[in-house]
Amino acid sequence: MLIQGGLSETGATQQLATELAQQHQVISYDRRGLSRSTVTRDPQPLTMATHADDAAALLAALTSEPARVVGPSIGAVIGLHLTARHPDQVALLVAHEPPMASLVRDPDQEAGLDEVAELARDDVGAAIRRFVALGGSREGTQEPGAGPAPPVGNVEANLRRFFTYDFPAVRTAALDLDQLTGPARPPVIVTGGEESRGQWEYRCAQQLAAELDCKLVETPGGHNGLVSHPWATADVLRRLFTESIG
Repeated sequence: MLIQGGLSETGATQQLATELAQQHQVISYDRRGLSRSTVTRDPQPLTMATHADDAAALLAALTSEPARVVGPSIGAVIGLHLTARHPDQVALLVAHEPPMASLVRDPDQEAGLDEVAELARDDVGAAIRRFVALGGSREGTQEPGAGPAPPVGNVEANLRRFFTYDFPAVRTAALDLDQLTGPARPPVIVTGGEESRGQWEYRCAQQLAAELDCKLVETPGGHNGLVSHPWATADVLRRLFTESIG
């Protein structure tokens, strides 16, 4: 199961999914309220646990087997909650750079996110520009031919949705990490992009790996490596899947 990051539709990781589908059944979806996924009513407030339960419901509808789950950014946070809340449905979690203030407190980052939240009240375009700028330069490298599929949904509506529900939810997300450890728990692999060393999300990944007493695995590209380096990322994931069996 691929759980998308940020505002991404399932098409963002289409190239990665196609590559992995040569050996695996791949499940991907649009998060509730984005593009293909419509909702009539949301719980108040919407939380990462809600998104985790959505993922669990989808897995239950499509397979009776536990899934290898891969999530970048907010998708990693959802994956962590899914693993904590529904461990029987997860065979392995690969969590890529989860942006969690509960892992790494950074006053400058938090102040910048406060600015983003304020801008989003009146101008989601300005908010997303500030949000992108907050992460610093992320141009990085890209595999030849790599890129997301054209968007299917209404981009502006997705932006409004993200800043109304998901942005505040991920900012307040926290976990009892004891729920992710123990002999009966699925293994968690924490990854960070080679090109995002030093950035806040990478430091969150480092801290999560330290608290789970596991090694941080570096992957091609940066925070958006699943999109910018789909084939190289697929190679890394295949290796991690094989190692997890052993």
